Amino acid sequence: MKKPMSADAALVRLEELCARSEQAVSEVRQKLFKWGIPESEAEKIVESLVDRRFVDDARFAEAFVRDKYRFARWGRHKIRLALIAKRIPRDYIAESLQAIDNQEYARMAFASVQSKLRSLPTDMEPGEKRQRLYRFAIGRGYESSLVVKILSSKSLWR
Repeated sequence: MKKPMSADAALVRLEELCARSEQAVSEVRQKLFKWGIPESEAEKIVESLVDRRFVDDARFAEAFVRDKYRFARWGRHKIRLALIAKRIPRDYIAESLQAIDNQEYARMAFASVQSKLRSLPTDMEPGEKRQRLYRFAIGRGYESSLVVKILSSKSLWR
């Protein structure tokens, strides 16, 4: 069995990790628990990291939204659920999602659906194509109303 990590070693390791990439407070707590740090020590470490701005849930939420939106092409719903799962406060989530430009968001959703459409077999029934595209877009986290608008767009089916 591994010997638990010392609180000082955990702090140093987390400082290095947080300097490299944004971390949520809940992720830091999970790591400390996994490393066997007692809860009282873990809270001191978390407080220290927050006070010195190594960890900031608002900043984490902004970076997470930006990355998942731009690179993974996730929709707002999927991003929101992922942030809730990481125990980010709802006001930080709402603020971060506001940063997404609505027109750019709609264009990205359209491009994702269009790309998926090109990957579907050409001999597939039109109704089946619509169902697959709808499920794909909803699974990506796009809002149902936006997906319906995209699927009813004549420019998608050219």
